[in-house]
Amino acid sequence: MRRSTKAAACTAAALSLLACASTAADIATRLQLQQSVWISDGYGYVIDLRPGQQRLYHVAGKSCVLDQAASAELDSILTSDSVQVGVSGSSFTYGIKYEPHRTTYISQDALPAACAAPLQNTVEGNFQAFADIFAANYAFFDLYGVNWDARVRAARQRLSADMTDEALFALFARMIAPLQDGHLELNAEIDGAEYSAAPKTTPLGRGVSKLAETLGVDEDEVFVAQLENYWVDGIGERILQDQGATAAGGKIQYGVIDGNIGYLAVLMLTGLTEDELLSTPDDFDADREYAAINQIMDDVMTAFADANVQAVIVDASINFGGNDFLGREIAARFADERRLVLTKRAADAQGAQATPVYVQPSDRPSFYGPVYLMTTESTVSAGEIMTLAFRAQPNVTHVGQPTQGALSDVLYKTLPNGWEIGMSNEVYRDQNGILWEGRGIPPELPINIFSETNLVSRHPAAVRGLVAHIQRAQSN
Repeated sequence: MRRSTKAAACTAAALSLLACASTAADIATRLQLQQSVWISDGYGYVIDLRPGQQRLYHVAGKSCVLDQAASAELDSILTSDSVQVGVSGSSFTYGIKYEPHRTTYISQDALPAACAAPLQNTVEGNFQAFADIFAANYAFFDLYGVNWDARVRAARQRLSADMTDEALFALFARMIAPLQDGHLELNAEIDGAEYSAAPKTTPLGRGVSKLAETLGVDEDEVFVAQLENYWVDGIGERILQDQGATAAGGKIQYGVIDGNIGYLAVLMLTGLTEDELLSTPDDFDADREYAAINQIMDDVMTAFADANVQAVIVDASINFGGNDFLGREIAARFADERRLVLTKRAADAQGAQATPVYVQPSDRPSFYGPVYLMTTESTVSAGEIMTLAFRAQPNVTHVGQPTQGALSDVLYKTLPNGWEIGMSNEVYRDQNGILWEGRGIPPELPINIFSETNLVSRHPAAVRGLVAHIQRAQSN
């Protein structure tokens, strides 16, 4: 996900209760928070809430960057649902509603020494911040075989005080190029033009790039055409034969195949209250999204029950991710008991323990028969967390291709010049303690779906092949 309201909320992951607090206890808590400097355990945040301050810093080693944009938003980002103050008042935790993982902030009397003189917007200042932020916060250098210190030393040899912004951006892009991480990004605006560096980590992504180059057109044009081939022509017309239903502005499709096999396709796990296919909300409302996914799943389960389906295919062959809890709510409709899905912790946290995350059975309409979850390397982020939630259940068979292997939430950081970095800094392990970051979650039943050359064209045939497999299993 690109940095928007969600990213700003992540960047400002801490602060006081809203100024509209109404009870004496809320007011006292808010005032108490405003007397201190708060340092996160992991994630590299420092929030100064002392009188007259109201500032957020990114701290990494001996580097400190003042984030002016996030500082301006501190009063409006967090609600009383997100902040829980410790009994002693010397700590608080921040977390998004419906997510069990929370970040701890510890009270300090003063800012870290580095923040007495934050790095400035110079070539050297931006380079130092970039190098130190990755060194302190990025979790998977070893996974990708990257010696970051060596890359920093080599890049510093090419540094000069009179470098243009374009040259500095190119230098940063080369430094992170070996990190084939789907949650890695560098975004900048230079003289009014937008620049972005992110690895092409999937066969579909690489195929889109090659086709765009061959045709001499923009990648976005090819991407949109392929998405239409997959979502509208492939699923809507060829798989569901124009008899399916859509929900969440078209982000979810469902129906019945061959009279008794339920089919549910989920394109993304955010923006379920929005009316357009790829739209996401400017102001994310967890309660509204939670209500939306449960109403949608009520409708899906009712349709499946009316058709007396004997098996269900959940198709996440392309799933752009979004919010983990929404994927768990989908998986909950197929769960017969509470089961551990994963554990999660910040790689740079010092005192925090890994947070266990469970899938909970729903008390709303559900299905407990055979379920087949279909994934590819274009199943990413929250789509992979949904994959783990399904795999934790004994009635689920995982089919298709391995997922992308980008499970961590994106940690966003800002350089002194305003450029933004997104990176993985959390370690997710499945219920067996296995780390799938960087390699993807492998299916139990491999099926060839996407490739660089065929792009999305094989997908309908792959689904039909799975339907035939299910029908053979039913007849035995």
